[in-house]
Amino acid sequence: MRTFRLLLLLFTGTGFISSLQAQTPLTPVTLTAVEDTFLVKNYLLLAQRYQVDADKALIKQAKLWSNPSFSTVLGFGSTNNIKPFDVGAKGETQYNLDQLILLAGKRNKNVQLATAHATLSEAGFDELVRTLKLQLRQSYYNLYFQQQTEKVLKAQLDNLQEILTAYTTADKKGSVAHADVIRLKALQVGLENDYADFKQQELESQKNLQQLLHSQDFYAASLDDAMIAHYRLDSIQLPRLLASAVQNRPDVRIAAAQYQSADINYRLQKALAVPDLHLGATYDKQGSYINHFVGLTLGIDLPLWNRNQGNIQAARQTTGVQQQLLQQQESVAQTEVLNAYQKIKALEKRYQDFDLHQFQQEYDALIGEVAKNFSKGNISLLQFIDYFNSYSDNIKNINKFLSTRVIAYEELNYATGQELFNKL
Repeated sequence: MRTFRLLLLLFTGTGFISSLQAQTPLTPVTLTAVEDTFLVKNYLLLAQRYQVDADKALIKQAKLWSNPSFSTVLGFGSTNNIKPFDVGAKGETQYNLDQLILLAGKRNKNVQLATAHATLSEAGFDELVRTLKLQLRQSYYNLYFQQQTEKVLKAQLDNLQEILTAYTTADKKGSVAHADVIRLKALQVGLENDYADFKQQELESQKNLQQLLHSQDFYAASLDDAMIAHYRLDSIQLPRLLASAVQNRPDVRIAAAQYQSADINYRLQKALAVPDLHLGATYDKQGSYINHFVGLTLGIDLPLWNRNQGNIQAARQTTGVQQQLLQQQESVAQTEVLNAYQKIKALEKRYQDFDLHQFQQEYDALIGEVAKNFSKGNISLLQFIDYFNSYSDNIKNINKFLSTRVIAYEELNYATGQELFNKL
């Protein structure tokens, strides 16, 4: 019996620090490398970049003048004497040139409207980057801490299998109680279930990363203490964060650009009520009161019935709608910042009041002492199994808490629209 307890001590003492033996080759990757790849390979970002360039090209189009129009009259003789294309010395030709002149600042307002649309497109790109980057970092941090937990569970499974094999052999010889073997098998089943659950969670995080990076690689995430150390509030105050959200969040800028576009369109619709001027010139070879007649032409629509009343009213109402939506989005942004900030404050209270790293070291030492006492027969197998399970739960809870804490800071980054903490 003492021999098997010594085996248990040997396996337990080395098992908690053994590395993960993954069946699928993993590609080591840092968060910096992941984000660099994301920015150049994500199809949604690439598509949105094209859209930004397309909207900027429309600014150039809005600045262009309308093309002049040219028309001609070619003589066909008279009703009494049809002479097709009679444009000779005694024939008739007439040329007309017409240029549309936009009045009431319509051209300038069209340029402003195109510029506002380009601004809206750029803000949409920034919003897409903000949203996808949060998803990317959530997936990366989840993957890292899941892999840390999985390493311990995998090591425990390997060690438990060795112990169970030894106990099964001893059971056949009658050296140990058969009930002890049954308890160890029950422990193995529970641990295998935990390991399978974490493996599924890891694969889900891997899938999220692969979709964002458009890659089929499986990654081994890495973090160092220096990166984690950047996640702290320090002297950052809530009023500053609330102001930052209104100024920097792309979704607020989208709402502001939509309001600006609506206001410009309202002014444009009022300008469209003013008729435009047609300015031109005409030349008549010999169909006027004198030969080779040259004249200046002027034309303008008469706004008797259609003065663009409906479009003006609709544009005015749309401006009011967009103004309310802008205020709504500002309120939503500040509410999200407030909640993200309070979430971090609550997590930091637990993080500061309870030294997780020190606790982990003490707990590791405790497990070692438990193994020694078990080998000496001071504690029973049931007691050892209880400590064994407690260690697994402790590892899962600590890594889950650390993951939740880091992601909470990333959510505050997202809520404020700034990189406040992550220093890659």
